Amino acid sequence: MSHLAGLGCEIDLLTTKRFLDDVEPAILQAAGVIHLHAVDVPRTSGLPPQVGVYAGYLRWQLAALRYARASGLLAQAQIIHHITWSSLFWGSRFHSEQAPLVFGPIGGGQTADFRLATPMSLGARLKERSRSAGIRMIRLNPLALRTVKHAKLILTTNRETLRVVNQLGSSSARMMLDSAPPPAVMDSPPTPVDDHELGRVIWIGRMVPIKDPVLAVEAFAQLAQRMPEARMDMFGAGSEASRVARRVSEFGLTGKIELHGHVEWNTLPAHLDRSRVLLITSLRESASSQMLEALGRGVPVVGINQHGVAAFMPKDSGHLVEVADRISVTADLATALGEILNLPNQEWSELSVCARNAAETMTWPEKAADLVASFKKLAD
Repeated sequence: MSHLAGLGCEIDLLTTKRFLDDVEPAILQAAGVIHLHAVDVPRTSGLPPQVGVYAGYLRWQLAALRYARASGLLAQAQIIHHITWSSLFWGSRFHSEQAPLVFGPIGGGQTADFRLATPMSLGARLKERSRSAGIRMIRLNPLALRTVKHAKLILTTNRETLRVVNQLGSSSARMMLDSAPPPAVMDSPPTPVDDHELGRVIWIGRMVPIKDPVLAVEAFAQLAQRMPEARMDMFGAGSEASRVARRVSEFGLTGKIELHGHVEWNTLPAHLDRSRVLLITSLRESASSQMLEALGRGVPVVGINQHGVAAFMPKDSGHLVEVADRISVTADLATALGEILNLPNQEWSELSVCARNAAETMTWPEKAADLVASFKKLAD
């Protein structure tokens, strides 16, 4: 918001009281330009938590729409920009207003590829299959259909969602990430190659099935057979933590893989600064903040050629392996890791420079300038 305000946009921000602390710095920085409107979240008592959170969001959208109409905000608006939960599925209640609607960036069109045989509980598997079915039948979803029909611009975080939006008849859609390299990552130049330890891999994320941390362990196990000196740091906590620890023990990798659990985010840049490559193993990923953080610190990336990582990772900043069965993907990830870890310092430094240069094009000021240009075209 502050970057949009700095480019001359006057903003009426509708949000909930829950996020006041998060937005206050931007509002103070752009005093008199960003106007805050806090709309309470209607209660959804009596519903299971997983249902209640979505029901509450839909009810909040209606409450925000009524507020915006009654207060005259919509009558004054030149552009409505609905930044949502990054999902096409829930649409926007602001689709029928007079001002042009910009919706997103959103994901939601990407689905899990079950060829990867990601280990998960029966409940988690049913949830993934249900979600995939919802995407296949999205033409029956009135929330998504109405939004796509009326939005003047839809921004998506991956090609899969872009394809779904276009199939639903969008008049204008293109890709844009919903995140950016944090200033704490970009405020200093990357560390030189000698500070990045030979053979060191890093994995960052929630230890949940869709991030498939077990795949990271399996790929590293194959790498370690070829490179006994290799080491991997894994950061994150979640339902798969015990399964990950068990696989580390079964592969005899205790001492080679260090499980750090949950750590404060501000400690992660230092760990990136000593790593030679970031490994991303997600079964399903709208985009990847970890990829952006690694690129910002000049760390090459190895991942799977799908979803947000495939859409935005520069080809000269790492390696993506093709989606296939689990045995093939595991072997390909191990090979890709080995190729980057075995690069001479000069060649690794060239990858690092490309990664940082790519991150420079993905910052919030760059995104704000892009959005303002789009706003001006739509408002004319």
